[in-house]
Amino acid sequence: MTDTEVRRTALSSFLRSRRARLTPEDVGMAPGVRRRTPGLRREELAVLAGVGVTWYTWLEQGRAINPSPEVLTSLARTLRLDRAETAYLFRLAGSEPRESGAQVPVEVPAPLLRLMHAQWPAPAFVTDADWDVRAWNPSAEALFGLAGLAPEDRNLVRVVFGNRLHRTRTVDWELHARRFLGELRSAYAERGCDGDAAGLRLARLIAWVREEYPETEDWLDEHRVQERAGAEKDLLHEEVGLLRTDQLVLRAPDGLQLLVLSPRDAETGERLRRLAPAAATV
Repeated sequence: MTDTEVRRTALSSFLRSRRARLTPEDVGMAPGVRRRTPGLRREELAVLAGVGVTWYTWLEQGRAINPSPEVLTSLARTLRLDRAETAYLFRLAGSEPRESGAQVPVEVPAPLLRLMHAQWPAPAFVTDADWDVRAWNPSAEALFGLAGLAPEDRNLVRVVFGNRLHRTRTVDWELHARRFLGELRSAYAERGCDGDAAGLRLARLIAWVREEYPETEDWLDEHRVQERAGAEKDLLHEEVGLLRTDQLVLRAPDGLQLLVLSPRDAETGERLRRLAPAAATV
């Protein structure tokens, strides 16, 4: 299957999944007779979006259709897509291609490293555009054991899915893993999908998750996409107890991001200090 065929297949699946989550009531239509499948019918969506039924059917079937930006905007509005989903739709449709993904810097800038270490006792680490963990503070080391990992395993995707200890410690791990996959898919689209070397690197990570962890098959097929953002994340550590944190994401130049697990209460802050008694000297 060519890269274009892969992209069209993904577009087809994405459109079907987003159509299925809408009900007639959502768009101001009478529910009508009982439906055999959930969501709007193709013809209903086509009418609401102002496009031909046959044309939309072909698009959803993955045929060689090249929709204009105006049509894609109408589809996004009708499907009630958020910003990340809309960007994903555009890129899968081959519209508004972006420049190649950010080049991964050789070194993490010193100011960013200082900011990372200043977060102690909050665990903090820096990732690059390939989602590789490039630097971390003592609290992050105490939680994730990054220094002991092989360089190829020091990738956030492999940490989230491949680190059994982290999975066990994370409260409601499945909820966080599904959100994480949505963020990964969005990043994949931002980096040009399979048509760009940077996108291919993320594509290989997505393929690795699907192959190694069969439970993610249905999650990936949902085609959930979302921008990377903050969220509440709690971890139950076997030595210090419950850690209640807010996960914050700070964007830096060259595709770098600083992720901080900020303690949500004083008790968590004290437990993190016991976990990593001293900040690094920088």
